Amino acid sequence: MNKPLSSLSIYFPAYYDENTIEPLTLKNLDIARQLTDDFEIIIVNDNSPDRTGEIADKLAAQYSEVRVVHHRKNMGVGQAMITGYQEAKKDWVFYTDGDAQYDVRELPLLAEHAKDFDVIIGYRLKRAEGWRRVITSKCFHFLVFLLFGIHHRDIDCSFKLLHRRFLDKITFHTNSGLVDAEILIGAKRLKFPIKEIGVHHYVRQFGSSHCFRVKLIVSMLLDMVKLRFKSW
Repeated sequence: MNKPLSSLSIYFPAYYDENTIEPLTLKNLDIARQLTDDFEIIIVNDNSPDRTGEIADKLAAQYSEVRVVHHRKNMGVGQAMITGYQEAKKDWVFYTDGDAQYDVRELPLLAEHAKDFDVIIGYRLKRAEGWRRVITSKCFHFLVFLLFGIHHRDIDCSFKLLHRRFLDKITFHTNSGLVDAEILIGAKRLKFPIKEIGVHHYVRQFGSSHCFRVKLIVSMLLDMVKLRFKSW
């Protein structure tokens, strides 16, 4: 039986994820083996103060398919995502969060469409988060639509499968947290059709999100304006 993907890089940024990084990595190993015979798993440790980096190194020592990239200082989720894309070497690249709010066992739902699409993105069937984040996300979606004409169900869903053909043609201009938006803006400009697949979203079991701090939101807004007038 032919497996659906020629080769696959799976990466996830990790910050304060000491409780989720090991089970998440093991699930990714199982899923990757179902989808391809050639894969790697990349853990991007964004200088997490807890045991995330230590556990990631242990996993890399135990499994040859796992490797770890350590940021020397905390650079934020946007730069961690860019690092993941830069480090990925395989034909297909899958990205998800390190906090296990998504079920990586749903990755095959995206892989089913690999023959027809190079940009395959998840959208949350139901967001498992508080009303503040939901409202902030809706405002973000509105601004992206207003400035770039991009309209998708869930721009910042951390469940994306992208082909090297697409990734090799885009350049990331920001590292504040607009990376997900830049992917879709790039797909529109480069005329890559996008396939959207519904996936489940779960309540974060450990720690708290660091993605919606005021400083980060302001930085994203400024980068959004700069990106709008960027010469592509």
